[in-house]
Amino acid sequence: MGEPPRVRGVLFDLDDTLVDLKSAQLVTFEETAARQAELTGGRLPERDRVAAAALHFAADANGHYQRYMDGKLDFLGQRLARARDALELLGLATDPDPQLWGRVYEQRVRSRWALFEDVGPLLCLLDDSRIPWGVVTNNTAEYQRGKLAAVGLYQVQVLVGTDTAGAPKPDAAPFLAGCAGLGLDPADVLYVGDNPLKDGLGARDAGLVSLLILRPSAVPGDLGGGDGGTSTSQVPAGVWAGDSLESVARFVTGAKPLL
Repeated sequence: MGEPPRVRGVLFDLDDTLVDLKSAQLVTFEETAARQAELTGGRLPERDRVAAAALHFAADANGHYQRYMDGKLDFLGQRLARARDALELLGLATDPDPQLWGRVYEQRVRSRWALFEDVGPLLCLLDDSRIPWGVVTNNTAEYQRGKLAAVGLYQVQVLVGTDTAGAPKPDAAPFLAGCAGLGLDPADVLYVGDNPLKDGLGARDAGLVSLLILRPSAVPGDLGGGDGGTSTSQVPAGVWAGDSLESVARFVTGAKPLL
């Protein structure tokens, strides 16, 4: 694709781009599933099956989060549906306990939210270079603002959620709302995400410069309808790719390599 264009602003996806959500989900799922088994008099199978069920839950293999985005489930409902599918894989034929998978799970997963190690240095570079940046996410702005605060990102200049944009990614509306918040034309803004369709194609088709981050530790993306990790073979035409947020620096300074 030649040399990447220089940009004047950057917008980020949040989950599994800035915040390592899936690592938190995997540990919390296994912990919560073990408690569910205790409550129902069951027992978890061998470790490999538990790990596979946790991946199924984190990747949302049956697309229940999308049903939440479409207004067919509420937030707790999509989590219970994901938990039910994963518990069935474990041979636990029981409905997930709403309190356990609601309040208890939420407290535990929140305690494990953390930034990827490459986030701090990049945001410092953007701030030092006076490059405005923000977040465009497929969750409500209020929920994600709490997540940003939990990981110490209080300085977010622009935050666009599905509720504030009126539509989820890959619709153009949230991307364009983010650009408007930065006060920049879409062609001058880099969008950085991890999902080929919702982030990569969505940003590209909205007229932004689009970059996918292919983190080696990402959850595999071949589990169905979920937001799993991305391989180089899944990068759409016209979308850039890098293996860490260091790749973003090339669009700002021309100094760092891409894949």
